[in-house]
Amino acid sequence: MSFNLGKVLLLSATATVAGVAVYAVYKAGGIKPAVKNVVKGGVVAGNWATKTYSSAKEEVGRLVDEAKADMAG
Repeated sequence: MSFNLGKVLLLSATATVAGVAVYAVYKAGGIKPAVKNVVKGGVVAGNWATKTYSSAKEEVGRLVDEAKADMAG
């Protein structure tokens, strides 16, 4: 196994960045607020998707009813 200075520097830089990120989250009040915001975003996105699906489903239903009425009469 050979000593590769580039890999060592990359590893130490990555560890430093990760450490600073963890420290910043810790000083900002922990991970709980960040996770809470992510969950809120997921709930909002889920609500939007549900409303959009319902709207599209109703529109398709109306189009089917119109097509059936055109075929019958």
